[in-house]
Amino acid sequence: MTIKDKIKTFPKLCGVYLMKDPHGEVLYVGKAKNLRLRVKAYFRTPSPLAGEGRGEGKRERYQITFLMRRVADIDFVVTDNEKEALLLENTLIKKHKPRYNIFFKDDKSYASLKLNATHPFPGLFITRDIAKDGSLYFGPYASAGALRQTVDLLTKHFKLRTCSDNEFANRSRPCLEYHIGRCTAPCVGKISQKVYALQVEEAKLFLEGHQKELLKKLKEKMKRASLDLRYEEAAQIRNLIGYVAETLEKQKVVRHGGKDYDCVGFELKEGKIVFCVLLVRQGVLIDRKRFVFNVPPSPLMGEDRGEGKLSQFLLQYYGTVLDIPRYIYISRAIDEKENLKSILEERCGHLLDILSPVRGEKQKMVRLAAQNAKQWMEGQKEEENEEEFVKQLEEKLFLPQPPWIIECIDISNLQGKDAVGSLVCFSGKKPLKNRYRKFKIRLTEGPNDYAMMVEVLSRRFKRALIAESPKEKEKWSLPDLLMVDGGKGHLQIALKVLADLGLHTLPVIAIAKARLSLRAPTLVIATPSLSRGKQSLGSGQAPRSNPETDKIYIPGRKNPIAFKADSKELLYLMRIRDEAHRFGITYHRHLRNSRLPGSGTASPTR
Repeated sequence: MTIKDKIKTFPKLCGVYLMKDPHGEVLYVGKAKNLRLRVKAYFRTPSPLAGEGRGEGKRERYQITFLMRRVADIDFVVTDNEKEALLLENTLIKKHKPRYNIFFKDDKSYASLKLNATHPFPGLFITRDIAKDGSLYFGPYASAGALRQTVDLLTKHFKLRTCSDNEFANRSRPCLEYHIGRCTAPCVGKISQKVYALQVEEAKLFLEGHQKELLKKLKEKMKRASLDLRYEEAAQIRNLIGYVAETLEKQKVVRHGGKDYDCVGFELKEGKIVFCVLLVRQGVLIDRKRFVFNVPPSPLMGEDRGEGKLSQFLLQYYGTVLDIPRYIYISRAIDEKENLKSILEERCGHLLDILSPVRGEKQKMVRLAAQNAKQWMEGQKEEENEEEFVKQLEEKLFLPQPPWIIECIDISNLQGKDAVGSLVCFSGKKPLKNRYRKFKIRLTEGPNDYAMMVEVLSRRFKRALIAESPKEKEKWSLPDLLMVDGGKGHLQIALKVLADLGLHTLPVIAIAKARLSLRAPTLVIATPSLSRGKQSLGSGQAPRSNPETDKIYIPGRKNPIAFKADSKELLYLMRIRDEAHRFGITYHRHLRNSRLPGSGTASPTR
């Protein structure tokens, strides 16, 4: 029996279908109100699912054809209603991870913060497993750095324990956290359960975004401590108040008497989808979470503009979050709204609404979420373009690795006086100003460019070799590529200095400025029959110039690398060289003006 014949036996009922390859591996999972009609549509030409009317039909029809070439069998599972189909589809996608479905990572991919509220002295833990065990969970955090920062903040200001329950039960004396003021040592009875509970309550208010309520409690607490002459404790509370107030001021949106809600926006483009969730608590925007996923070629790409993917994301994201707000605002309406609402209400235990606002403040917030997702997508695209550019530069210069970090060294002086060396650094296409360096030439007298270059190179790379502390090592870390301003002679100097220091493997190039070649003037005698009204060119007119391109020299090659005049790679290297020249001349002029007050600012010879 062929697949088309098998489809004729499919019921016209709600359910889920699974497309499989010849080895039985699930390629795609989908849901349908009518299984027979839905699956049958894959074999129609053109497909009703291929996005006609939006100029995408041809591309998406090809994607469907691409999938169907690999499908050897199709199975189905009938469900009682669309809600069950939505849940089953989500479960099967998590189980099989089909190649042609969008699989959103669940709670095992993103860590959350756990406060085990059932313990007499609750502690803070980072976890990837969320269970209904009475604990409070905050997150998930898409950024591990943000999670560590949160834990550090809570231990520093609210002094909650971070030790495991087993360590807590078996400890006989306070740990280091107590001695450095980051824990109140409830494990050895340094604090009562009642007072510790107040610390936990304050931390909960902060995590839940209730900063105003927290500030009120902290001010009362500080006042009581001051009246009781506990001035040191009052000072610590004052510092905490300052931090919470500063955090509150940093919020972008404040609405008095506001509600708790989330705003979800997304951007779908070129094989990626970005979701942005804005968390608003009591009218205050307290956090932004971003989730990025690859979107493999989907046979249903033209079915919507992301609404189906938004449904999948909401189902999986809020399946990992126990603190689901009363309102969820989304950038586009979804067909499964009622089914999704019912599922999430069962999970969170309270009523909620999933709305797509078309006007007012909520619509602006949803648009802000979508804008955040779009901005990240554009930034990511720029990074990908930059990565491609760096790879091309690697190939053009025959380098062993992509030159992400490039340093350029230039020498500036006026007849050997006030000589300086300048070093600029670029990361990708952006200057790293914190890695710019200035060198005052000390050992070389007279106009000797080579000797000055040796001095600057030696001083710069010796600092890298003798650095001991992590801060110094980072400050003087080696670049991926060193560029010196000059010709083949400067290149040989740089290679010798690096060899003497044992840095044979550091790639080096030299960039030499182009010279203007002058074309001899041509004398044209104007006559009525030949000139046709054109002006004659006399011998006194300035000759035309024929500029060459700057030359790039690399080790082991006699002739410079051939770059076109408008080559992006060459223009980029010239930009770095010009920045080094500007930086060096600025320092040179400063030294010269300091030595000779009132002197002019003529450009120095180099």
